[in-house]
Amino acid sequence: MDRDKIESMGNAQPKYVISADGRKRGVMLEMAHYRRLLQRIEDLQDALTLDRAEQTSEKLIPYSEVRARLKRAGKL
Repeated sequence: MDRDKIESMGNAQPKYVISADGRKRGVMLEMAHYRRLLQRIEDLQDALTLDRAEQTSEKLIPYSEVRARLKRAGKL
């Protein structure tokens, strides 16, 4: 991940929802920051999925071969 992007994520100014007893119960973020957080989570999930696939796979098939197989099968 790009260090500048990580550092810019920390610049958010969250606003907290405080309960009657003074405890933080929620947080409000600007929509742009919220969307960036969601995108980061999705990127991390994709990276984790790829890592797991690489660790558990006995043999990876090159994309060009997969594409050729799909074309031959009439699925592309």
